[in-house]
Amino acid sequence: MAPLAAGLAFHHARRALGARHAAGELLALAAYGFALEAVAMAVFASHAYDASWRMAPLGVPLAVAVVWAAVITSAMAVAGRREASRGWHAGTAALVAITLDLMIEPMATRAGLWRWTPPGPWLGVPVGNFVGWGVIVSAYAYGAARWAETGRLAIQAARRIALAAACILALVLVGAVWTSLGLERAFEQGRGWVFWAVVLSATVWRVVRRPAHPESSLVESSLPARLARTAGRGPEAVLCVVGLAFAVEALRLAEPGVTAAAAGSLLTIGIVAARLRRRALVSGH
Repeated sequence: MAPLAAGLAFHHARRALGARHAAGELLALAAYGFALEAVAMAVFASHAYDASWRMAPLGVPLAVAVVWAAVITSAMAVAGRREASRGWHAGTAALVAITLDLMIEPMATRAGLWRWTPPGPWLGVPVGNFVGWGVIVSAYAYGAARWAETGRLAIQAARRIALAAACILALVLVGAVWTSLGLERAFEQGRGWVFWAVVLSATVWRVVRRPAHPESSLVESSLPARLARTAGRGPEAVLCVVGLAFAVEALRLAEPGVTAAAAGSLLTIGIVAARLRRRALVSGH
């Protein structure tokens, strides 16, 4: 699944940015994904990957870093096709990514791909993990939308490194507050399902509602704007490929809670893809 998702993401990014620039952006995001995983495990001891993973330096599977790159670029592209404001764009990108992760996490832990220490209150997954996804995706999307993709390669690389470092710092700060306040307890006794329902409902609302068409605050030549402006269904395909891979495993597991979580997330992703497809047909893109 990881190579297919990465291939789809690169195909769309290449059309938007050119092959060299697209490869650079995806490699930067893969490095970002690798670093945030390593930092989260080192600082919080929050999770650990199974020893069966191959190519996992510092305990972080490279396949996971690759999927991070594919998902973040796709979430930014999808959100950019609905949002003109940097703030709303970042929030929508985070909602799309969290919707996908709500399907991934319960299935992955049961398949032994990784384990949470300790397990969380929602199907064994900490709700703080999804809050972390929100920080990881929204902070990067907001930062990437602030500057044009112009100038020397060294300057662009420095910006990406600074952005990734700031995002990881934000993740650590939010995680420290979440842990110190013991906020996981608020989602015990089935209340994690309320969080699940709110995220899925918010994702559908952000994509289905009629856009307000404010003056765009996305820099015209920024990474999210260029990914969003480029025609093609690559970003939606990435989300569907990753989602379907875990949905099939959820059906095989046949655990009611996991099946319900997978079905809800997959339906939401399908609504997102269908809505964007309809908008593309109407606009001629």
